[in-house]
Amino acid sequence: MSKSYDGRAVLTDVSLSVKPGERLGIVGENGSGKSTLLRLLAGVERPDDGEALVSDDLGHLGQTLDLPPDHTVRQAVDVALSELRAMELRMRELESALTEEVMDEYSELLTAYELKGGYEADARVEKSFHGLGLAHVAPDRRLSSLSGGELARLGLACVLAARPRVLLLDEPTNHLDGSALSWLEERLREHRGSVVVVSHDRVFLDRVATAVVEVEHGTVTRFGGGYPGFLEAKAAARARWEQAYAAWCDEVRQVREHASTTAHRVAAGRAMRDNNKMAYDRAGGRVQRSVAGRVRNAHERLRRLEESPVPRPPDPLRFQGTFHAHPAPRGATTPPPPGDDTATNHQQQEEEHPATGRDRLLKGSASDHAPQKRAQATEHAQVTDHALPEHAQATEHALPEHAQVTERPQPRPTTPTGHPRPQHATLTGHSRPQHATLAQRLLPGSGVAAGRCAVAGDSEVLVELRDVHIGDRLHVPALTISAGDRLLVRGANGAGKSTLLRAVAAHARHLKVGYLAQEVAFDPDLSVLDAYGGLGDPDERRAALLSTGLFRPSALTQKVGTLSVGQRRRLALARLLPREHDLLLLDEPTNHLSPVLAEELQQALDTYRGALVVVSHDRAFVSRFRGTVINVAGGRIS
Repeated sequence: MSKSYDGRAVLTDVSLSVKPGERLGIVGENGSGKSTLLRLLAGVERPDDGEALVSDDLGHLGQTLDLPPDHTVRQAVDVALSELRAMELRMRELESALTEEVMDEYSELLTAYELKGGYEADARVEKSFHGLGLAHVAPDRRLSSLSGGELARLGLACVLAARPRVLLLDEPTNHLDGSALSWLEERLREHRGSVVVVSHDRVFLDRVATAVVEVEHGTVTRFGGGYPGFLEAKAAARARWEQAYAAWCDEVRQVREHASTTAHRVAAGRAMRDNNKMAYDRAGGRVQRSVAGRVRNAHERLRRLEESPVPRPPDPLRFQGTFHAHPAPRGATTPPPPGDDTATNHQQQEEEHPATGRDRLLKGSASDHAPQKRAQATEHAQVTDHALPEHAQATEHALPEHAQVTERPQPRPTTPTGHPRPQHATLTGHSRPQHATLAQRLLPGSGVAAGRCAVAGDSEVLVELRDVHIGDRLHVPALTISAGDRLLVRGANGAGKSTLLRAVAAHARHLKVGYLAQEVAFDPDLSVLDAYGGLGDPDERRAALLSTGLFRPSALTQKVGTLSVGQRRRLALARLLPREHDLLLLDEPTNHLSPVLAEELQQALDTYRGALVVVSHDRAFVSRFRGTVINVAGGRIS
């Protein structure tokens, strides 16, 4: 099948089959064509070329509920169960005048009704409503009075209650809490038919999918072994790509060397004897032709190699930071942890192009692991990256105008022994504070003791909040963030998690802070490359952005206003990668990212040794996070 919109090809020559009993997970980047593929399978749309063979017993859940807003919840359920409702109506008509002539029709209809579970349909509706958190919704409520999350869950409940043989679900996990997710996973595992589901939820895919289909560049690729098999296959493909690129580079180097040296040699190392001077002279023309032929062949081989190069694999995602370590005692050696990278000072950062610093981390330098002098903070330092142009800076770090931040005077911080704490302690970059000590710093009345790192020496206090009030939404009794701290902020929607992150950003203006907000504003008229910003000429900035692997070359000239939500998320993430940070503040960083990119992002954060504060509800991210958890509830932290 092939499908295009307004001349833009979305799917090209795609072939896909769904086996009975199979649970197929569809993954891919935003805008890659996942929802289009699902609509083609459902028969909602027709392919431009090719053929779609559609089952006559399927249920399709789109990302929106296509019903009039004046419909009631009961009417929405009746639409989903329309086939069963029609069978019920016909059976009542036949029952009212049951004769020998209609007995056969009635018997066949009754059998079909029982096979479809018609008698249990209303019970399935009630069960689905309870499982998805809709038990409080009255049947006579109009759809216009429901929230977006309630509408999405209503559509899912209706499709599941209909119990079709084939389920086609587009992002069913959106707007579901933990209990609803667990119920849905169990429901789909018990489904006796086939399931095709589009999802970015890695835990959901791992628990439900028996096979994974990736939609990429207009084509589809099937992976067996469920979601773990998909990850293993992608990792193996990446390794093969790296090997092919290394082999191509090695062959190009060898051919170039051969063309410039070996191809010109004739009997290299053999001395000419006196008695063959004339013979050697007579063969001179033949020798020259042989040399010219070898040189010509070498250049032709080089031309073919360069015409069909193996693209360089994108660099793995990596966050950079300023890590200043204590000098080791004389004669002592302290091996760095895995993924250790020592960044240069802030002045060097502003003079270098982002890609240069990135290459230095990959290749190493003579100054690696040497103590660096911390750049002096200025009064007007920005929360966002210094190197970005004004039009490319995100503005979400500022607190809303109506939010008042008040702090009451507090005594100077002291150590647990009662002595005044130094305000500019050195930073130990090879360790992280103990979790128990960090948790103690979050409690009201615990002071601002920064605790101790696993390596000797006190960790440097980066941000300190004491008795901070942000309107009526959030009260922070005491919170200290030191170098190397890793904090995960959790809480219900509207609890104040993002507000806490903005408060931390507002108190960290003297630091180099990388802040990824949930929604980042860009000038829609800018190209992707211009919105990326950075230092250097356009070619250097283009190379730096492409090295992240987050965008293809054809997307760099695309207007930001035409990007999908996921692509704008990628752009905001790309701007954080090449610059050094003392503190990373990430608000739902895996939102709208494909599962593969979410995995890469989590691996990058695992190796990042700077201070990190992250808000996330991603179950896979939370389960693998190493650090301290902060809970926000009722406008307070604990």
